[in-house]
Amino acid sequence: MTDSYSEKFTVKEQDCISEINSELPSVLGTYILVKWMETVSARLINKQLDTQKQITMGKRVDIEHSGMAKLGDEVMVEATIVEQSKREVLFNVVAMLGDKEIAKTSHTRVVISKKAVAKMMGE
Repeated sequence: MTDSYSEKFTVKEQDCISEINSELPSVLGTYILVKWMETVSARLINKQLDTQKQITMGKRVDIEHSGMAKLGDEVMVEATIVEQSKREVLFNVVAMLGDKEIAKTSHTRVVISKKAVAKMMGE
């Protein structure tokens, strides 16, 4: 079982808060950090799932965004499984800029069958 997984992301223009308003600085937006943290967590748990039959969906994200990353910076995001049951997985996720932590979160994902998702979507 893999307990952690990390991935590196480069801050692009579309990742910066200046995309919301050009008067804002070209720094990484919290909403993008959440996306990256969810992505890394999902990729970690997908290694354990039968992805032909199951997926995970985000349930909760509690983020503390404490540092800045600017356009062109490389951010390493690492997710670690803290607790896992049949239906839910709890992760601790950190985002690092070099050796400096710029964000951390507790993230919960729910394991759900693809059939249940299709039924909810009216398919």
